[in-house]
Parts: sequence; structure tokens; C-alpha cells
Amino acid sequence: MPEPCSDSKSVTNAPPSYTTTSTSALVDSLQLEHKRFSPLQSRQTRNTVLTCIRDIVSAPDFTPSSAIPIVDACAAALSATKFSDLLQTPNIEGHTALYWAIVNERPEAFSALSKFIPKFSSACSSDLRLACMSTSDQALFSQLNLGNPSSSAKEEPLRRSSGFLPDEVQVESEDGLGTNQFIARLRIRKFQKRLLITGDVGVEFVAGGRIWLFRSFVKRDGKWYIGLSLAKPSLPARPGGIIVIKPHSRTPGSAAPSSWHDLTFSLHHCNTLVPAG
Repeated sequence: MPEPCSDSKSVTNAPPSYTTTSTSALVDSLQLEHKRFSPLQSRQTRNTVLTCIRDIVSAPDFTPSSAIPIVDACAAALSATKFSDLLQTPNIEGHTALYWAIVNERPEAFSALSKFIPKFSSACSSDLRLACMSTSDQALFSQLNLGNPSSSAKEEPLRRSSGFLPDEVQVESEDGLGTNQFIARLRIRKFQKRLLITGDVGVEFVAGGRIWLFRSFVKRDGKWYIGLSLAKPSLPARPGGIIVIKPHSRTPGSAAPSSWHDLTFSLHHCNTLVPAG
């Protein structure tokens, strides 16, 4: 089980786990410490909160229904900024509380904690990317908008002005597929417009314990290229498979014209990929 520590040193004289203390008693304790308000009490309150958060995301006898009242009490004991910073600091075995909530498959805890973070810091986002990669959780990776391909900065003004919806990615890894095999279905919005304006369209997704980047770009020779690469902190891989680009109709719900054909590219002889950067 991960053990908590403060930003610079280990927590000492930590209070008992919330699993051995009633919810109402914990709420009263946190409120009392908060009202005393002295530098010493402030540190003690922070340590109490950190211990409670640790238990919520890592204690083996976690009760999902306890997450919301405990987190709300913790949030009330600190200022909004301090509580948000605490949740985004890697103070539990080198990772954030949100990381452990994902890795330990505790969606109730993650939801209760994340609502107190207005915007994820870059360090926290990196930790969340690692957690989603470790659990191959594409759904959460997409929900949290953790994909950050190199072309995203170029596309941001276009997204704001055009107002088009985010790209969609669905990953399947079951239904008879072998180990480390998956099917990724990417729906890239406004593809032609984005490619013409930016010259580089990228979509990141999680599959097989790695973060992949599918890119379509135009080089100076005017030719259109597609590429598949790995993003940090993925381990190297030598992918084999097929990329199929399907046409779609401009009218939602209707079939593409029969004269349009799929574009198929083989990856059976792909070299070993290593995360760039």
C-alpha cells in the first residue's frame, strides 16, 4: 500500500485511518483543527487531510460511499487553493492521489477528488497520463482530455473559431483478440480542413499499456504522409497490423458513395518504435 509523505518530508504522528474512525468524528476533528488556525495547527490539519486522502485511494478496506463525505470534509478544512495543490502534488509514493485512484480502480474517489481541481497542472496531467496508460483506460484518457499531440497548439485557434467537436477514439482489446492486440477506431473531425490549415493532424490514444500517436501530415514535397509513434512514458514496441482509412459521407447517417474506397496500409514490417522527445 502506498504510504503518504508531505511535499518535502514524511508525515509523522499521522492520525488513524478513516476506516477506524467514524465519518462524523473525522468531520468534527477537521473542522475543529481548521477553526484553531495557527501555523502548527495548519500543518497538522494538512497532514490529517493527506492521511485521509491516502486511505481513500489506497486502503484495502475502502468503502466507496465514504469517499464523498470524507473528501468534502477535507476540502472544508483547507483553502480551495491549498486543497487543489495538495491533490496535485506527488505526495503518495511519488504520485498524486488521483493517480492512485485510477490505478486502484476507485472511480468514486477520483470523481470526489477531481471536482475540487479547476484545472490540472502540467505535472498532474503527466501523472494522469501515466495512470491511464498503466490501466489502458482510453475512456478516461479521452474524458480528461489528456491527449497532447504536437499539433494541438497549432489547432487550438482553429478549434475555437470553428467550434468543432473533439475527435473520438474507441479501443477494443477483447472479443477473441490475443495478448497486446487491439483495434482502435479513430473518428477525426474536420480532417481535411485541419490538414489544409495546419499541415499536421495528430490524435493520441491509449491501448496495450502504451500511449500511441496517429499522425497525418504534409511535408515540403507536398505529399501526404501518415505515421504511428509512441508518446512518453510508453515502453518501446514493434507494432504489426493494418491501418485502414475509411471514407465517410458529408451527410450524417448516410453511406459513403460506392466509388469511394478504403485506404489500407500494412505495418507488418514496422521497425521498433521508441518514444520521442
